[in-house]
Amino acid sequence: MARSKPPITGDRAATRAKLLAAGRRQFSRAGYGQVGVREIAAEAGVNAALINRYFGSKMGLFTEVVGDSFTIGDLLVGDRGTLGERLAGYLLRPRRQGFDPTLVLLHSAPHPDAGGVLRAALAEQVATPLAVWLGGPDARERAGLMVAALFGFTLTRDVIGASVLGGDEAVLAGHLGDVLQRLIDGAP
Repeated sequence: MARSKPPITGDRAATRAKLLAAGRRQFSRAGYGQVGVREIAAEAGVNAALINRYFGSKMGLFTEVVGDSFTIGDLLVGDRGTLGERLAGYLLRPRRQGFDPTLVLLHSAPHPDAGGVLRAALAEQVATPLAVWLGGPDARERAGLMVAALFGFTLTRDVIGASVLGGDEAVLAGHLGDVLQRLIDGAP
């Protein structure tokens, strides 16, 4: 008879949260293929076997980190005329300590398994909900361009460190919001 796992409560919930936080930081730092379970567990201050206990595998942890990171559902609630502004504001918000989803994407996308998880998450949790929300015959294309603009902006500013995007964040957010809003509105 198979034993079922006990519910996650108390210390178990705290351990799981520590592993998720450490996974976020480690996958941001170096990506899926370059990070080992021992590094993640050491940062969390727990035994590496607990990654398998709580997530089934390193890939299970990665999948949960990605699933928690690439969602826009809450941003789609509100006035259609301000979605560009909301998306830009979300992009420019302070990152969780040591965690940047863009770096996870950059470092992990080339990995054959992790790249598939990332592509699926972006499609299922960002592009598809956005396209459905946008509606219209070219919604998929506009949603794809918006995703490209958002990730292109963060790669240029945060990864490459281009000084042209190092100015006043309110000004950057305003202009980025305007660009996104044109795609939302279907403006030429």
